[in-house]
Amino acid sequence: MRSIAVGSSRRQSGVALLVMVALLSLWGLYLMFGQLNARQLQMARQQDASLALAEARDALIGDATGQPLLAEAGYLRLPDLGFRAGTLTEGESALTFAGDGKDLSVIGKFPWQTLRTAALRDAQGECLWYVVSGRFKNDAWKTDPLNWDTQGQIDVVNEAGVPLANSVAALLVAPGPALDGQRRTLADAAYAACGGNYDARNYLDPFAAANALAGQVNYFAGSTNNRVAASSGNKAFVVASSDHYNDRFLYVTVDDIFNILIRRSDFVLAVHDLLASPAFMDHLRSIAVSGSKGSDNIACTSAPNPNFCKNWKEMLFLTQLSQPSRITVNGVQTSLACSRVLIFAGRKTAAQRRQTVAEKTDPSNYLEGLNLASFRVPTTSATAFGGSSGDFSAGSASTDLVRCLP
Repeated sequence: MRSIAVGSSRRQSGVALLVMVALLSLWGLYLMFGQLNARQLQMARQQDASLALAEARDALIGDATGQPLLAEAGYLRLPDLGFRAGTLTEGESALTFAGDGKDLSVIGKFPWQTLRTAALRDAQGECLWYVVSGRFKNDAWKTDPLNWDTQGQIDVVNEAGVPLANSVAALLVAPGPALDGQRRTLADAAYAACGGNYDARNYLDPFAAANALAGQVNYFAGSTNNRVAASSGNKAFVVASSDHYNDRFLYVTVDDIFNILIRRSDFVLAVHDLLASPAFMDHLRSIAVSGSKGSDNIACTSAPNPNFCKNWKEMLFLTQLSQPSRITVNGVQTSLACSRVLIFAGRKTAAQRRQTVAEKTDPSNYLEGLNLASFRVPTTSATAFGGSSGDFSAGSASTDLVRCLP
């Protein structure tokens, strides 16, 4: 009987051990799959945040490049500042406001209602924020001029201050969870959709300037709600993962805007009209040729579209021929003798720079080949020019357009 009892006891112990092992295995699987599910959920949230940033970027670009060409095209909306024309609003692009100024960059929330999107959010459910370069903002303080060479005023750097992107037009921001002393309490019931408030310091990092990396905070300290730049200089924004930084960015470049805008048929027509207008051509024949481009005395009042002329005038080069002569453009001779030659310089090449005043007055940063060799101010003896006597084409945007002024 004793041997039977011992055997039974051993079997029971074995079963208990197997049950314990099974339970531990199941618990391990539960923990493992729970962690996987949490990780998958976080990955899904991050993916959703990336999609939200991309949607916001596309909406900004589409809005800027879809406006009437000769008035608003290329300009980006102001951010949502929590008010519009004195009324508390949410998701609406602000109008010109107190503290605004020419070429001053502005921070606020993404204006989702104005741009007809949902209230776009990051992985933590926070609504996206948005920084617009002062030269690209669509308000009463429009920059002078706006064209494919206009520089944005936003730089993106890493925690060591190494540039990741320079002179971009706008920045979309996923602010992430609150850090340090950031407070995101509801400022007014009018802000129920996104919640929180409009002080950039409570969303963009770091809250305490003492924790700044590369000497930079991701807002404009000192202004109302830390939202307006103190000057027109470039401002660096830091992307880092640390106890004091978790902002994530997606930016809009100048090329993102103009790669689309110059493909519009009305852009091609506007360039054509500028270079073909009889009144404007008469004006170009009558003025003194002066300045490094010969265009210092050009006035846009006689142009068919003065605003377009103002924005693109710095592409114009004017020279007087030593005597009226036929010229060749890409080897093809003009039918009439020319007294002057007008060149509309194409988009800059990889070797050309058009940022500083000195660079903008150097013809070699605009003209290439025959045109650079032949262009002289005020008078040239050359009659051979390159480029095209036809219309502008986005497919060869760097090609100079040459016109004979009889």
